[in-house]
Amino acid sequence: MSASIFLWVKEKKTKAKEISNNLVRKKYPKLPDFPLGEENLPFQIGTGVSLKEYNSFLDRNESIGYKFNWEDKNVYIIEMANREHEAIVSYLFDCFKLPNNLVNIDPPIEVYGQPYHYNPTNRREKMASDVAVCPSEAHVPRPRDLHPGPPPSDVNNRNHARIICEIGNSQTIAEWETRCNTWMVQKYVRCVFGVKLDPMTTSQSQVQRSMIAKLWTRQAIEGSVLSTNTTLAGAGVHIKTWNFGTLTGCTGVNLPSYQVTIPISNVFWDPPIAGGIINDTGYVPEIPEEVVGENFVIDLYGIQRWALNAQK
Repeated sequence: MSASIFLWVKEKKTKAKEISNNLVRKKYPKLPDFPLGEENLPFQIGTGVSLKEYNSFLDRNESIGYKFNWEDKNVYIIEMANREHEAIVSYLFDCFKLPNNLVNIDPPIEVYGQPYHYNPTNRREKMASDVAVCPSEAHVPRPRDLHPGPPPSDVNNRNHARIICEIGNSQTIAEWETRCNTWMVQKYVRCVFGVKLDPMTTSQSQVQRSMIAKLWTRQAIEGSVLSTNTTLAGAGVHIKTWNFGTLTGCTGVNLPSYQVTIPISNVFWDPPIAGGIINDTGYVPEIPEEVVGENFVIDLYGIQRWALNAQK
């Protein structure tokens, strides 16, 4: 599946651009036959589309290069896979593959560009993240029962992602945060890492860009705060925020204040299940011997450089 196939969940959005009648068909969305720019988003491409028809639209891979939102039987293009977005995704792939120690056939840690999962708040709706990190079936067996399990699975009954990454560019901060919160409703998603790019600005003939990174995690870490989402707060979800970009102190690699660490053990979280009940009391996942290190390290300066080098 192409890394540029996108899906977004239901979320509050700004008013969509007006569209001509020939671009909206009942029962099935229709992609525009002309180039879209970010200034055109959100852009409506369908009306009267059922959730089943929407999922079929995604399965036919007509969604290459766009992110979509289905809401009240209306379908919108809400973001595009531009160069900055894909550059950050590529960098994150490298970060999550590094502990595999150059093993690229049957690696213990599998990293995917948007395999479909089910929306944790609507089990009929398909959704896909920008990056999904999963355990190999050699270390965590494929779920025996159909979704939602437990354990849950993706739409192909393969291991559910344990780490999710979401990159926001055209979306508002509120929309981006809503999507990340939605993933954390699924208990098997152990953390979500998100990056939000602000629009470029010019100051003294120099291009500037601010960026935000957030890590949703299931335990308190230094600098994190309890989620303000009632459901997630009740599950103990904490969030840590970093502000970075050209106008901050993020000026080089390996700066501790601008590094994100995620325990590798999260990928292999697979607690015992008895009678359909997850028993994670005292459970600590083990990292396979062939995996190198204990943490994934994401250097925000790396994200910053990739984004700046790729922008227009």
